[in-house]
Amino acid sequence: MTKEEKASILLQKYTDHTATPTERKQVEEWYAEYDKHLVELNPAAKEKIHARISARIQEEITKETKMGYRRFPMLQFVLRTAAVLVVICGAGLAFLHFSRQQALPEKLVTVATLPGEKKDLVLPDGSQITLNPSSRIVYPAKFKLSSRLVKLTEGEAFFKIAHDEQRPFTVQTSNDIYTRVLGTSFRIKSYHLSPKIEVSVATGKVAVGNSHQVFGTLVKGQQISYDKKRQLAAISYTPQPVYVNVVFEGTPLKKVFEKLAYAYSIQIELDNPVLGNRKCTASFNTRQKPEEILDILCSLHHLKFNQSDDHKTFNVYKK
Repeated sequence: MTKEEKASILLQKYTDHTATPTERKQVEEWYAEYDKHLVELNPAAKEKIHARISARIQEEITKETKMGYRRFPMLQFVLRTAAVLVVICGAGLAFLHFSRQQALPEKLVTVATLPGEKKDLVLPDGSQITLNPSSRIVYPAKFKLSSRLVKLTEGEAFFKIAHDEQRPFTVQTSNDIYTRVLGTSFRIKSYHLSPKIEVSVATGKVAVGNSHQVFGTLVKGQQISYDKKRQLAAISYTPQPVYVNVVFEGTPLKKVFEKLAYAYSIQIELDNPVLGNRKCTASFNTRQKPEEILDILCSLHHLKFNQSDDHKTFNVYKK
């Protein structure tokens, strides 16, 4: 029996008042979501559905005439059921709501490295990962619309995450530890035989914690060390800073400044929004101070900038 046939039988039981409470609830949920799932039907499907609906309505009218009064609520009920039937038959998703729990499993990709081997990966969203020796990572072939989750199940990896404010990027490691960002670069070391899990930040900021609490938010040059046995986390500065390249290819200045602001945890403001449309092609390294990079960019585009006393806020304006 096809899904369409099962759905049709369920609808018939509903109109005949023989459906169980669970079945009635399912049909009512279908109807409640009717307006959310408008579909296009081919002519043959429309003709078939029209014939079935017409026959059912005519049957109800005949019953009402024989009983000597009009039962408009019942007729309206049939029309609602017909509307649900249109949704079910039309989209090729006939039993989508009825079998909601039977969703297709997420397709996962697993990448592992041997001792002495490294691998560079590019994820579906453009994020880059360098997987160190004796490591393993698992990620979906396609990220969800609201989130990006990967699992570093063993070893060490360096992440350079594509910025996306609508979809936070989360790395899950052992001991229920999560590292969550919008877009930045950082390193995670999580070997099963090691007593600690370490996260160090190269650019931007990351939040580290578990399902119960956030241990802390790290910025460029900071690291967190989580003791698995004692279940304690400690934040410190990285003994050896990690530097990365920041590359722009015909990128509008607005986007350039947004990326630099996130990488250095600073604020860059444009005196005139129109200036943000100018294009930039250049390559920098986070070893450089933000003032140095801004000085180069402003010289190329005949601009100037000033900065706050704490070197955290920069204002770019036209000469």
